[in-house]
Amino acid sequence: MKKIALALISVHDKTNLVDLAAFLSKKGVEIISSTPTCKMLDKNGVKAQDLASVTGHGETLDGSIEAMHPIIFGGIMALRREGSHTDQLKNIGGQHIDLVIANPSPFDPASDSSAGGDDSVAVADVSTLSLIRAAARNFRDVCVLTSPDQYAGFIEEFNKTDGKLSLDYCRKTALKAFELSASYDMDIYGSLYKETKKDEFLPQTLFLKYHKSMDLRYGENPHQRAAFFKEPDLYGVSLAEAEIHKGGPMPYNMAYDLNLALEIVMEFDKPAVAVVKQGVPLGVALEKDLTKAYIKARDVEPASAMGAVVAFNGQVEKRTAKEIASTYNEAVIASRYTDGALELFKTAKKAANMRVLQIVGKKWTKQAGTLNLHSMLGGLLVQENDDLLLPEGAHLKVLSKRKPTRKQLADLILAWKVVKHVGSNAVVLAKDLQTIGTGANQINRMDAMKFAFEKAGDESVGCVMAFDTFIPMRNVIDEASRYGITAIIQPGGALRDDEIGMACDEHNIALGLSGMRHFKH
Repeated sequence: MKKIALALISVHDKTNLVDLAAFLSKKGVEIISSTPTCKMLDKNGVKAQDLASVTGHGETLDGSIEAMHPIIFGGIMALRREGSHTDQLKNIGGQHIDLVIANPSPFDPASDSSAGGDDSVAVADVSTLSLIRAAARNFRDVCVLTSPDQYAGFIEEFNKTDGKLSLDYCRKTALKAFELSASYDMDIYGSLYKETKKDEFLPQTLFLKYHKSMDLRYGENPHQRAAFFKEPDLYGVSLAEAEIHKGGPMPYNMAYDLNLALEIVMEFDKPAVAVVKQGVPLGVALEKDLTKAYIKARDVEPASAMGAVVAFNGQVEKRTAKEIASTYNEAVIASRYTDGALELFKTAKKAANMRVLQIVGKKWTKQAGTLNLHSMLGGLLVQENDDLLLPEGAHLKVLSKRKPTRKQLADLILAWKVVKHVGSNAVVLAKDLQTIGTGANQINRMDAMKFAFEKAGDESVGCVMAFDTFIPMRNVIDEASRYGITAIIQPGGALRDDEIGMACDEHNIALGLSGMRHFKH
């Protein structure tokens, strides 16, 4: 493009603007700006021409359309390679605008008490968005800056090219401008949709807005590319904002397992540890001492735990780190680490390739109202996330004559919170506030139980058991009794609930109904 000679400034966020405007002025670039910005620049010794003096019109409609004038839009959209455009622009008293610096006021209906209900879109900054779109459309002749984060790079590019910016640079800034415009429009659409169709689950057109947090090392397989995107208004715990103390980019499968392990430990108020591998919770344990909790969780399936990921909902101390480093783990994530623990992870041989991540800067809570997305051929399956929980110390509906003891109830709640994160037809055995065995992803419920009992071995005696969905037939209870199960939690709701309850009474097993299903396909 030709050397920048004329710039238009219309910004809500004035961060670092004076420095940029002073730079442009020093380089001989003329500046025209909106009235508030012009006054601010004047106070700071930067010469600028008010839009009103350029267009010959004052702040029409309280300044909301001050820039929406043929002289301004003509100056932005006129093509330099079309001589007739230049002639027409001169005929209306305009001139080519080479640089547009603009960002809109945030779309926040809550910030305007008069903009409730059907007037929620009244706070939308239409004028500034129009300037941004016009400049981005004509990026071959006009450079557009929409964020203070771009100013330093722009100054560097300007100095490098003596103000004759490259087409590649202007294309990149145009892309950023259209990204901002699209995001802003999505916010407007979403706000109006909520006011118009309050009772509808999702609109007919689903716009998804996520920001890239990191590129992953690769996808499920090395030939697949992958990335992690985060929600734009994230306030809860997320792997997307974890601080990486040690290790490089994660592969897709590791990120998946770390997230699963995080979700599990976040279910508990008490100190908890989860060991996860290949999408399966191998062991979960609760203990005041997280070192003991880790050992218990790891030793549920010690052989399978090699190469697993581990999550803690509390602080990892040096002695805990020693136990972690005594076994090969792919990654560990926690809410806090002591300096001693971090130092040990850097020097321990078995931890040489282990990633160490920490959740920082966020309240220890889950993001509410998020969606679960699954890609399909030609589309998406979309549902609400399964966020329904039984609180610790909950009172279950007991269908059996035998009532669960306080200790059994605590184990039942633990098993229930874990079974929610295990694959379909899930069975979880628990005892002494730790999982003992897990069975899942089987077509037949009895097969899933057999897997859980095989893993538990003799430890199944005295265990409680959780099912993700209702028990269909009494043979499940008969089999559970053979392995020494003392209490069961299940959703209930089957035609044979009474028969299941009678079977539990015959075997002196306590049976609690949660009233909710946690089937995970």
